[in-house]
Amino acid sequence: MILNKIFTAIAVASVLSPLSMRGVEPSGEKYDWTVTHQPERPYMHDYSKTMLMKFYMSDPNREEQTTNILMNYEQALEVIKGIDHISRGIPKIVYLVGWQFDGHDDRYPDFSVMNEALKRPCDSTALESYRWLRAEAKKYNTTVSVHLLIGDAYTNAPSWNEYVRKGYICRDENGKFMSPGELQGYPMYWINTYAEWKGGDLQDRLDKVVDKLDIADAGTIHFDAFLSNPSPWHGVTKEMQEETMRKVLRYMRDKGVDVTAELVCWNGRDPMIGLQPAAWWNDMPAEMRAATGLSLSGGGVSGALSTNPWPEVGFLFGDNAHAEDTFHLNLGWDAFTKEFCTQTLPYMLFGSRKIESYDSENKKVVYSGNLVADAKTMTLTEDGRVIRSGNDMLIAPVWVKGKELIAYSENGFTNRIWQLPPSWKGVRKADIFSIAPEGDTYVTTVPVKKGAVSLTVPAGKMYSLVPKR
Repeated sequence: MILNKIFTAIAVASVLSPLSMRGVEPSGEKYDWTVTHQPERPYMHDYSKTMLMKFYMSDPNREEQTTNILMNYEQALEVIKGIDHISRGIPKIVYLVGWQFDGHDDRYPDFSVMNEALKRPCDSTALESYRWLRAEAKKYNTTVSVHLLIGDAYTNAPSWNEYVRKGYICRDENGKFMSPGELQGYPMYWINTYAEWKGGDLQDRLDKVVDKLDIADAGTIHFDAFLSNPSPWHGVTKEMQEETMRKVLRYMRDKGVDVTAELVCWNGRDPMIGLQPAAWWNDMPAEMRAATGLSLSGGGVSGALSTNPWPEVGFLFGDNAHAEDTFHLNLGWDAFTKEFCTQTLPYMLFGSRKIESYDSENKKVVYSGNLVADAKTMTLTEDGRVIRSGNDMLIAPVWVKGKELIAYSENGFTNRIWQLPPSWKGVRKADIFSIAPEGDTYVTTVPVKKGAVSLTVPAGKMYSLVPKR
């Protein structure tokens, strides 16, 4: 065992010595966002004003050594069209999951082969279909990019033996490969990203996927499980791995690409505020969310994978609908409508304001413009007007030009009186339309009396209110 350890150390040293000629080495230092309350460099996207989603395209079928297709490129575009209509043209980012090999998380650390089963019949390759989807999605206010992991490795990967030989797999104190368990029939192992970076192979992997998939045009990519796993056998600590992670974030930003990740501060890792712009699960404590705001650290949903009480934190600071499971599990458009209205709609309102105060005892956040989120009463008020009570709401989509209000109710309400915002002064009648993925349907016209309307909204329905044309 001692000789094996010596030989491993020699092998690692041989790849750690010279970095490839890549110009200036990115810094691995921590960034102190508290000095300016701004990102180190402007993000490529404004994640406080952008919907962040994933589409689960495929996963490996180990028994038949093939792939299970859940959504191909043609189907993805149809979903994007429906989402764009329901979301009133909001800016959106969709990360594709399972675009490589036989699907979700298959054969990492390699990103070299696309899942050809996802392509359109009229295209010769999946890459051609991917490029088609990206171009078409832009017509529907949607940026398409990909989901991947840089920290996992599988024994069926083409480069597995090479990564073992180069000392790129994390080992525990006894030299045993470190594994968090199995996924889809194969054990997964943690990559020693510190060693891989020093050897230049991590940069090569990133360069190739960015170039092949034209990620710089998207300006964003998603790293799942972007974690700081130590490798005791190699003398690599959690802090050394985090230093490498910060280098990766800066390296990608040099390419014009933001890296969003699964988590912010899970398991005590450096949250990298100002370097990582958004997370899939926003696991920051409430106090940190109050200090940063969505413009510094935006994205996903609170609660899961978090010690934060739910739905309190999400209600106060905003959640951004994932949509992944909604379409992966075929829950239908009504489920997406609920997700969008109860999460993304208020999230965008919060993202358009600044946090003025957070009262942890009374579970209340005051935003600029006299917008108050109260988790005790589950109400959202603006200038004293109730615009959300539980999952009943009448909220303006702040990204839409002109006067429009979105009404939604999870359980339905009848003849409920809602005060309208001051911008509706002088409006005497409002047209009401039912919103669906295929388009809007006229429902009725209601009078505006003393700056208020009486509305009836069926359970699970989303209505648009606009001044009568």
